[in-house]
Amino acid sequence: MTIFQVLRNWLGNRQRSYADGVSLFKLLATPAQRDKFSAYFDAAPKAVGVWDHHFTMLVDQLSKIYRGITSNPALYPAAKNEYQVPIEAAVTETNEKIAEMEEQVMEHEVRMAELRQELDDVLESMPDSDVSSIEEQLCEHEEAIATLQKSIEELSKPGVKVVTVDSMPKSIKSAYERIKEITPLYAHLHAEIADEHKSDGERKPLAEELCNLDDERRKLWAKIDAWSEGKGTFEPDEQRPTYSDNATVRGYELARAVVRLKSNIKNAKEAARRAKADGKETIYQNALKRQEKYEKELSEIEKELGSAE
Repeated sequence: MTIFQVLRNWLGNRQRSYADGVSLFKLLATPAQRDKFSAYFDAAPKAVGVWDHHFTMLVDQLSKIYRGITSNPALYPAAKNEYQVPIEAAVTETNEKIAEMEEQVMEHEVRMAELRQELDDVLESMPDSDVSSIEEQLCEHEEAIATLQKSIEELSKPGVKVVTVDSMPKSIKSAYERIKEITPLYAHLHAEIADEHKSDGERKPLAEELCNLDDERRKLWAKIDAWSEGKGTFEPDEQRPTYSDNATVRGYELARAVVRLKSNIKNAKEAARRAKADGKETIYQNALKRQEKYEKELSEIEKELGSAE
């Protein structure tokens, strides 16, 4: 494609790039035009809006050049040359596209994490409820992510990334901050329950509160893990929850976990059954994976409880 053809396309494109326009100007402008406007165009801010005076002046000058080529092509011999995309501009454009698509992927993943949590909450409180709307939304987000990731793969080679707190979107960062708030509260309750001077009656409400905090913390980590999956390694300051080493506290936690996991397994089986009946393969496979994960954890806990008897 000749430079003149690229110029014509650029002028007719409502989504035209300022950087591409500047490259065209430098290729086609007369010496007098370069002397007058090149420094001005180069001094534009990094993000140039379409109504910025730099952008409007650039459109005006390239329009004049276009008319000049049309009326007197001999004055613009470079217009006949093949257009070579400047390497720097091409790399910048590619990186911008990748960044934009990765941001869209992030938005979809955050929404999926929220929907999964919403789905779990609904199933736990109302096992017989109709959750098809949430499942359909999850499927739509998964399809959108698959399309975006395919485009990203075509634009760049995958590299090793480290997920940091700063790279988290607002909703995920707030979940992580809440975990940091829960940690000292959990540690305080843990110490209170472990106090040998307290009676079982005094320990019970403390244990309930501790287990509630532990449930909240695990749900928040599940949300963070769902978002960070596939993004690279994640090395947070806060540690993911584990069951207590204190025998009394651990007994409360494990008993609570058994009830929770049995409910989750039941809900996952029902979700898989409905998805299979409706022919929703993605949702069906995800439900089976959740079921397998819950059953494995339950088996390990029951084995530990059995050996303790």
